[in-house]
Amino acid sequence: MKPIYEIRSGALAGFNILVPQLGGSPSGILAKMGLPADCTRRPNVLIPIATLTDLLNICSQKFACDDFGLRLADKQGLRMLGVLGKLILESKNLKIALMATHRYMVLHNQADHWKIQGSDGFWLAERVNHFPCSVAAEQYNELAMGAAYRLLRDMVGEEIVPRSVSFRHKQVSSQKTYRDFFGVEALFDQRRDCLIFEGTLMDHSLVKPGQGLIKYFDEFTRCLLGEHGGNIGRQVQVLILQTLGAQQHSLVQISRLLGMPARTLQRRLSEAGTSFKQLLQDARMETACWHLRASSIDIGLLSASLGYTDISAFSKAFRVMHGSSPLQWRKRQEARD
Repeated sequence: MKPIYEIRSGALAGFNILVPQLGGSPSGILAKMGLPADCTRRPNVLIPIATLTDLLNICSQKFACDDFGLRLADKQGLRMLGVLGKLILESKNLKIALMATHRYMVLHNQADHWKIQGSDGFWLAERVNHFPCSVAAEQYNELAMGAAYRLLRDMVGEEIVPRSVSFRHKQVSSQKTYRDFFGVEALFDQRRDCLIFEGTLMDHSLVKPGQGLIKYFDEFTRCLLGEHGGNIGRQVQVLILQTLGAQQHSLVQISRLLGMPARTLQRRLSEAGTSFKQLLQDARMETACWHLRASSIDIGLLSASLGYTDISAFSKAFRVMHGSSPLQWRKRQEARD
């Protein structure tokens, strides 16, 4: 049996805003796809990439909207990062913010990750695909590329424009659509999906967030925690999962998101029969297994994204819990499939 590649439902941020604007019912469409009606408000629901791809294609056809992926991307930006978005805005510059965002995205999507590198006065963000999609994936590809660009604009300002934008797939909308979105004409049938920017952009300070964005993050966090009532252990674990990849998951940061002193959080977790260290380890192992079960992600990249100092530290922790190395565990899963 082939592995099922999944993505967390944060990828659907803005869906419940865009679809009504196009005359549709978000809950109705999601139900037809077998997805929870409230998954747009629950960022950790796991969605098969194939289902997300089908959903985008269906919406594109239903609303005669060949740029549905880009329209959805325009509703996302920092909002798609959920709880982490608020912490990201405190980064010193774009380079630091992107490093945190990159690790977050690695851990929340089994189908692809971003490769960021700089040289000769510019830097390139390349989307590396892992998912062997059997259906047309143009809308998904454009959602991924558009969301990455929208995220950058939220971080450093609406005026930034890439030097170039290239897609591996064929053009599906008018060139004006891409020019209006990215600020430059897009290239198609290229060997990679990538955005190229001036190198000096990495040192750019982040813009001050508006009150609307701050209110969104606060409300998002309240709703997320509200799902778990008074279960402090589960609340902490959810916040760790939201911030793990970006390494914004320390006891101090999590207690701050909960609105309580770190010592109070430690005491409450102890009373609940657990600890922050145990919950962090559980979140790391849960995420590691999720990726190793289906994703083709490099072990080194997974280790770094989980916050381990090196592969050996990750392998040691994994072996203690599962009795084998990450590579051996992955091979066993492949053999079972």
